Amino acid sequence: MENVKLNILPVPTFSSLGVNYVDRDIEVSGPEIIKIGDNEQRKIIRYADNDSLPFTALDINVGSGSAVKLVQVFERQKPLVSKLSVNLGENARFDLVQIYIGGSDTVSDIAAKLDGRKAVFNADIAMKLDGTDRLDLNLVSEQYGKKTVSEIKLGAVLGGEAKKTFKGTIDFKEGAVGAKGSEHEDTLLLNENVESKTVPVILCAEEDVEGNHGATVGRLDESHVFYLRSRGIDEEKIYELMARSKLKQAIVKTDDEQTKSRIYNALGWGDEDE
Repeated sequence: MENVKLNILPVPTFSSLGVNYVDRDIEVSGPEIIKIGDNEQRKIIRYADNDSLPFTALDINVGSGSAVKLVQVFERQKPLVSKLSVNLGENARFDLVQIYIGGSDTVSDIAAKLDGRKAVFNADIAMKLDGTDRLDLNLVSEQYGKKTVSEIKLGAVLGGEAKKTFKGTIDFKEGAVGAKGSEHEDTLLLNENVESKTVPVILCAEEDVEGNHGATVGRLDESHVFYLRSRGIDEEKIYELMARSKLKQAIVKTDDEQTKSRIYNALGWGDEDE
């Protein structure tokens, strides 16, 4: 067991904000390594539940012209540290879908390295946190290759006294001519007791690139709630419908009925999509 700094922000900010890094006492082990050859297609599904180890690491190398989808479902309520590293070759594509359902203390680190020309990295992430759930999520996409593309989307629903930190960094390296990157967060706060921290970062060492970020964080607009209530929908149901809408945008990307059924059951939505 050792004390390890995790989720380190590439460009530190004021320490008082508490977002530069987290540290945890963990027993570190080597990563599971997956190597995908050239011109292959692969789907990988991983679950983290209460029977899983408290530390997990996955290292995926994707060869030229290959397309990989990784689905990770986090439903472990005990402390968890998850590390994911992805390296993409020329014309490689990597679609990441992550679903976080609760978690007393989850630390998740994602590092994508787009080495090859026209490599594509897409991340669709959803989280439902309640009670005293805690999640610190750090995602860094380093774009080295020409005309590479990164797209990061996060939908979150926070209730109870949940706390969430999301740090999303798009790093355009020198030589990444024509590269594009975007990140967007849409977080619904169910009450005033939750805490949501968002740290979008775009770094540029190359002039001919296109990067943008945006975030919508807050409660539902009162006029919107009033309108729906006038249509006979009570406020609790309104928030439930909006929460489902934000989470489903990532859930449907799993493209796996068994996985979707498991997620819906964990969320208390029944055995199938309604």
